Amino acid sequence: MKKGSSGNRRRPPRQPQQQAPSRYPTRDNVYSLQQERQRRQQQEAQRARNQQRYQQDYRYAEGQPVPRKKNRRRKNSNMIMPLIVFAIIAIYLAGQMIHLASKRDDINVETVAYGTIDTPEIYTGLILREEYVVTSTRAGQPFYQYSQGDYVPKGAVVCTVKDTDTTDRLEAELTQIDKDILKSQKTRTDLSAFSEDIARLEDNVSRTVDAYAGRSMKNSLSYMYTMKSQVESFMDQRNQIWLTENVESLSQLTEEKNIYEEQLAKSMSSLTASEAGVLCLSYDGLEEKYNPEMAEDIKKKEIGSAKTEYISKAKNVAKGDTLFKIVKSNQWYVVAYLPNTVTAAWKQGNYVMLNAMTEEENFQLRVTIESMEAGEKETKVVLSTYEHMEQFMEDRTVSFSLDSEIVEGLKIPNDAIVEKALLRIPRTCLTESMGNDGVLLVSGEKTQFTDLSIVTSDDEAVYIEQEGAGVKVGDTVLQGTGENAAQYTISELVPHAGVYVANSSVANFVVVEILEQNQEYAIVKAGSIVGLQPYDTIVSDAKNIKEGDSIY
Repeated sequence: MKKGSSGNRRRPPRQPQQQAPSRYPTRDNVYSLQQERQRRQQQEAQRARNQQRYQQDYRYAEGQPVPRKKNRRRKNSNMIMPLIVFAIIAIYLAGQMIHLASKRDDINVETVAYGTIDTPEIYTGLILREEYVVTSTRAGQPFYQYSQGDYVPKGAVVCTVKDTDTTDRLEAELTQIDKDILKSQKTRTDLSAFSEDIARLEDNVSRTVDAYAGRSMKNSLSYMYTMKSQVESFMDQRNQIWLTENVESLSQLTEEKNIYEEQLAKSMSSLTASEAGVLCLSYDGLEEKYNPEMAEDIKKKEIGSAKTEYISKAKNVAKGDTLFKIVKSNQWYVVAYLPNTVTAAWKQGNYVMLNAMTEEENFQLRVTIESMEAGEKETKVVLSTYEHMEQFMEDRTVSFSLDSEIVEGLKIPNDAIVEKALLRIPRTCLTESMGNDGVLLVSGEKTQFTDLSIVTSDDEAVYIEQEGAGVKVGDTVLQGTGENAAQYTISELVPHAGVYVANSSVANFVVVEILEQNQEYAIVKAGSIVGLQPYDTIVSDAKNIKEGDSIY
């Protein structure tokens, strides 16, 4: 082949032809035909969904309703929503129950009741009195003319002891003779020496009946009893004149009466009071031994050894039995041995308060220190008083305490007491509207009535809470009425002790007046309608609560 001929020319390398993308996978593709088909189907489905979503958005923009698919997933969602709401409510209720349960643990309440703070130290003393006993001079049935506690004059017949088998017969005979004498006196024709006296007494009877005749129809029967008493008194005086008048025609009856009276006197004994005093129907046999003059000789071992005997009015007595006791003086004495620490500040002649006790009642006595005899650990003291003698005249010993005062009232724990500053509003600022107490609150040139919820009050002012009361510090109210009205600025805060009352589910502050207090408890005064009352429920520990908090 010749040089330069086309046959000798070198041809450039052939460029590979770019083939159009094939619809089918190439031979080198790792995916199979089936997998490619699935991919194509997924792409077609995605384009269809996109097209549907586009149409829906277009129709929504044009304001046309969009049809919703009814499928199972939508039905399940309708069932889930009520379950979610129910679960939320259940969780809320459970949380509230847990919260309330935890609050009950924190807030303790108790019921208010009466009580005392402490039991004072109790001592025993021996009672000394000026007294004497009277014994029977014969056996028989006693008949008393006085009762327990009556004052008996000197020489008065206190008791008569009768041999009833004999005296009953003699008294019946004397009663019949008196009737015969009175009958004879009424039928006498001769003039009696006591005619004027008898006529006057009978006239008094007539006048008394006439005076009460107009009152007898009233509801009260007291007039009838008064009239009866007066008439009987006049008639007794008249009969006594007739019975004692020495009339010859009645000499036989009078002689018989004297014989029966002599026999009656021999069948009974009358016991009188040799000295005036108060009648006591009990004794212990130590009346002569334990008198005030023997006070200095009393030993500690003698205190509390006496036994009281009580006298029966209905029981027959033997000769020598005690019939009654007469207490001659209202002054009585107590001998006791007290610790030196108690009597260290005492002085003879001074007064101290003694709280004496009986089985039924306690009595506070003002006693005089008559004498003191100090020992190594105890001091013998002799005390005297004129108070409540009759309540202790049957006793030989007395139990007592030496506290200045046994304070009784509503007993509450100290932890329940809080102190609050209350607004003070003078009573002259108060006014009434529609039955409510309040003040006229000044705002510029206007006034407005504002109700007040009064917590407590005194003679000069009322006191209200600082919060929620309608008025506050710095507010101006009217003081007085009419032309005398002036403006008053509320500025004074006064501290008050009180408790939180929980009678309802809300705690309310109530002011208390503390009478006595120790380390644990306080005795407070029972209040009025707005104060603390027995059986109120209070918060035991006030530091865990505020005004208006819920308790339950």
